[in-house]
Amino acid sequence: MEYHTPGVYIREVDSGPKPIASVATSIPGFLGLFEFKAPVDAVSITGSDGTRQVRGKVIPQLVDTKGKITGDAAAATTALTEAFRLKRSGVKDVKAYFELHGAPKTGAKAPKFEKGSKKGSVKISFSDAAVEVSDRIVDVQGKVVTENDQLVDEMLNQLHETFELAKAAPKTASDVLAVYGLQYEGAAGTAMRTEYSVPPMGITNKGEFFRWLQSFYAEYLMQTESLMDLIGEDIEDPDDAADAVFEALGKDETLKERFRGWLSQPSVFNFVAAVNGFYDNGGGKCYVYLMGVQDMMQSIRENQADKLGLYAFDDVDDMAIMAAPGLNSVQQKEVLEHCETRKDRFAILDGPIVSDGSMDIPASEKGFGAMYVPWLKITKPSWFVGDQSHIQVSGPNRRKLQKTTRNELYVPPSGHIAGIMARVDTERGVHKAPANELVMGITGLTQNINRLEQGQYNDRGINVIREFKDRGIRVWGARTLATKNDPSWKYINVRRLFIMVEQSIMIGSQWAVFEPNDHTLWKKLTRDVRSYLMRVWRSGALFGQTPEEAFYVKCDDETNPRYLIDAGQVNVQIGICPVKPAEFVIFSIGQWDGGGLIEEV
Repeated sequence: MEYHTPGVYIREVDSGPKPIASVATSIPGFLGLFEFKAPVDAVSITGSDGTRQVRGKVIPQLVDTKGKITGDAAAATTALTEAFRLKRSGVKDVKAYFELHGAPKTGAKAPKFEKGSKKGSVKISFSDAAVEVSDRIVDVQGKVVTENDQLVDEMLNQLHETFELAKAAPKTASDVLAVYGLQYEGAAGTAMRTEYSVPPMGITNKGEFFRWLQSFYAEYLMQTESLMDLIGEDIEDPDDAADAVFEALGKDETLKERFRGWLSQPSVFNFVAAVNGFYDNGGGKCYVYLMGVQDMMQSIRENQADKLGLYAFDDVDDMAIMAAPGLNSVQQKEVLEHCETRKDRFAILDGPIVSDGSMDIPASEKGFGAMYVPWLKITKPSWFVGDQSHIQVSGPNRRKLQKTTRNELYVPPSGHIAGIMARVDTERGVHKAPANELVMGITGLTQNINRLEQGQYNDRGINVIREFKDRGIRVWGARTLATKNDPSWKYINVRRLFIMVEQSIMIGSQWAVFEPNDHTLWKKLTRDVRSYLMRVWRSGALFGQTPEEAFYVKCDDETNPRYLIDAGQVNVQIGICPVKPAEFVIFSIGQWDGGGLIEEV
């Protein structure tokens, strides 16, 4: 801007880096398993048209794992066509179509494509027999150039009539796929896939969650069964097919019942009940992920490259809580290790349905997880069509199990606890322990644990949910699974506060990367971090009457000697004093002689 006339001018300047903001603390990810029954005895084949990949499954009696047709050619052609949802009008290469069908009565081995006698036509011939079609349909290389299905169909009828083509007799799967413009990419081996999943989905309410369940199940059905069996018709477009199956789940009574049965599977039900419990207790956004497995006891630490199991959440950055409702102890340990490795999320684990406090529990050196007992009782949902006969408690603990009524079911507590954490974070802040809080959306507990019994649970870092007269059912514990040799991480709110502070500073300081590493940078970092911690202190999350008592930030020549600067590093030392929960409120009471002090006015 040039200045010529005297006066007042305003110019906008860049505001510079944004102040450090606290990351989300209350968004959980829910991981569930269900029994996956893969298509039996099938070969998985992949084809590509350059822009997309499609997969189809054919029984090995017809096609082997190398793509060679080993059974009846006509049956194999039909099977491949159905597997890839191929339609006759979808032919992309007429030359390949001829190679597939042949023209036995002409005696010629291959068709000839050339310019026709008329302008804008292509001549297709076998020996003396010939037919001319518009070059708007096929070119002289035999490639279909129109997207009009009707024109392609009419051309094929003309070719069949003229040349009396035989039934297809392919030798390999690639022969069939080539006709439709698909490049055969080889069989993926035998069909027995060991898992089924889709990437985690973010949802914000129960309605979205139920629609996601329907959509997930519709996609699952399409991967394991034929469309004809599901909806009585074949739909070429995958998106349209998915929509049709999704719609059928809401209308077709048979599919409705199958959907209810799937939801009522023990593992799926635990997952669904946990997410619903999250929303019953004040939850907002969460991520949901269901994984179909052949073995319900298998590890959930699947191949990282394929983003399966726990690795499915690798790309979800705003998740701060991890819940795996109803999983076994080995899988729970993997969840805990996942949180410890990432250091940006906290694990909520379910204890046994009933116990005496002596069960094996996973340990977390730095307190990245917590365990809760006992399980909860809820009102049976209207869609539930199964039973819970699989829940068996033996031995002395059998007498502790509180029986359900006909309209009640047992559910793991992790989802409800995640909702309570979200509620407390919103109302009070992450520094408030998620304890002495009402558990909503339940009718009772599977086990009544009294004050004396809770001691052995508490000493082991297991949090108890208890019922109090006139106060309802409350979470009565705030401990992590930290080992006793490091009591600094004993409390849930301390660990979750540190997760928030660490991640907030890390994300909010990205602007400093590649900046000149000098005193100016050090002062800016110190300023930003101090400003952020001041806000954290004012929220009541740090202990101390003054900022100096609550935290410190140090970034100077002492923390950044020359060898660190030469290594491209800048070192900022931060210390914070977190508030800890008043777990034991102790009143000292003694005898007093009585009387009082009276002051005359």
